[in-house]
Amino acid sequence: MLKAGSMDFVGQKQAFNMQFYFIWTSGVIGYVHGFVAQRFLYTFLWIFGTTLFVTLMCLPPWPMWNRHPVVWLEPKERDDDDEPKPKKPQERQAKTPRKVVRAKRKIRLEPKTEADPAFKCMAEAYVITSSELQRIKNAIGLTSDVAADSSADATQMPAKTRAQLLHEKSQARAKTWSNTLEGSRRKKAEEKRKKLEMEELERQKVDAEEAKIQLDQRRATIDRANKLLYEESDRMKSFHSKMMHCDVIAEREAQISLKGELKKLEQIRDDRFLEMEKQNYRKMLEREMKERETKEELSKIAAKAQKEQLAEYKEKRFQEVEDAMLEGELLRRKAIEDLEAERSAEKRRREMAIKAQKETQKANSYLKQIKAEDMLRQQKEEEKIQEYAQRKEKMLQLRKQKEEEVFQQKQAARNAMIDAQAKRLAEMQSNEDARVEGQVKQKEAADEKKRLDKLEMMRRWEEDIQNSRQAQIERKQNTRAREKAEDHETAKFLAEWCKVLDKQEQEENILKDAAARKLAQEHLKQVELSRRKKFEEKHSDKGVAEHASKVMEADTLEFHAYAEKIIREYSAEGKNVIPLIKELRDFRKRVQE
Repeated sequence: MLKAGSMDFVGQKQAFNMQFYFIWTSGVIGYVHGFVAQRFLYTFLWIFGTTLFVTLMCLPPWPMWNRHPVVWLEPKERDDDDEPKPKKPQERQAKTPRKVVRAKRKIRLEPKTEADPAFKCMAEAYVITSSELQRIKNAIGLTSDVAADSSADATQMPAKTRAQLLHEKSQARAKTWSNTLEGSRRKKAEEKRKKLEMEELERQKVDAEEAKIQLDQRRATIDRANKLLYEESDRMKSFHSKMMHCDVIAEREAQISLKGELKKLEQIRDDRFLEMEKQNYRKMLEREMKERETKEELSKIAAKAQKEQLAEYKEKRFQEVEDAMLEGELLRRKAIEDLEAERSAEKRRREMAIKAQKETQKANSYLKQIKAEDMLRQQKEEEKIQEYAQRKEKMLQLRKQKEEEVFQQKQAARNAMIDAQAKRLAEMQSNEDARVEGQVKQKEAADEKKRLDKLEMMRRWEEDIQNSRQAQIERKQNTRAREKAEDHETAKFLAEWCKVLDKQEQEENILKDAAARKLAQEHLKQVELSRRKKFEEKHSDKGVAEHASKVMEADTLEFHAYAEKIIREYSAEGKNVIPLIKELRDFRKRVQE
């Protein structure tokens, strides 16, 4: 229990005076502010809010507003404090020192006499807040040991414990509120954290996409380089030359057939043209006869019409002369009147023209100045344009020179290939002519012998014929057998290569699946660990390089597949595929060696 002197009428009066002072001050400030702002509603709200805030700050604490533990005494505890019981020696040793006991008693001031009934009534008990209790403890210098003893005493007091638990529950519940300042701060911090996490996820997605695009670009570059190397290889160039040879042969045969067809068409066209010329000549003669008769009839009709028109014209002309003379007299009179009016108007116009001329001279001087500035600006622009045109012309000239050099190089290579093919064809033709010439000589010798000894040579000739026929039959059989064997070997070779290509395709599919899985793992690693980005890129480049090396090793198989496809296409088009088959056989022999 607190003494009556600790919170008496004087203290209450001071608190009331302080509240009244704050209320009066806030009212004066609000009135002045409202008078300056000239807004009555705003002034009223400001005065009301300020007054309410100051009043709440000056009011004594209320237990329902502040749930801190309160210090008050039960009547039983007050009676015990009025008449303290003697303690045992063991209990006295366990208690706190004298100073601590004295400090505790300062918190609950006891009455000095038992006769005062005012301090025995609970209605006169005073309530203090935890903050006030803490301030009193700090004032009397209460130590941590004393605070520990006080907490030990609090555990022995059910009311204090219950109040403390309620306070903790209220604090825990207040942490879940979102309509308070602390709750709004927590909510803003959580939203900010989520926003940063979302931005980080977006950045990681963008990084993953950029890495994927870069990887695709590198792969496309490697594939293009491999394709260029494949196209520039010697075997592909040789095979393309054979393809060109086949195309030349087919084109030559087509040109021969086309030339024959054109000759036939030319003959037909000449015959038709001659017939058309004859018909046109006959029609032209008939048309000239009809036109001559028509012109004679028209000339007669025109002469008759001209005579009638001449008579009508003379009559009309005489009437127009008379009307013109009458109209001229009227115009002469009107001209005299208009001349007078025109002179007066001309005088006024001259005055206005003189005035306008002066103004025009001023405007012309201003326009000349503007034109001079425009001319200077245009001259500068033309100089810049001329300089840009010269620079561009120089670049175009350099580009044309470079293109011309490249074209000349390609043309030289092409001419060399054409010369080599022509030389090879000439050699083949010379061998054929020598063989034919030899056969002709043999035939002449046989004829000469037949002439000398007809009967004997007839018999020998018949024997030679039979032997030749037999040799031709054997040669044809051998040729057919050899062709069948070659076709069988070629089919077997192509079947083996097809099997190898199927196997290679399966291996490529396996490699593609492995590369896809590897790429997926790399993406996951990039999302999870961005710091290992460079290492993963190097690893990916290494995998792509290995794949490229495997593709280069499979180049031979792809070449055979390509050759087989071209041979089939040329055969379907009816072209001669013997050079291509020979080239493919030579390449197989080189590979086996």
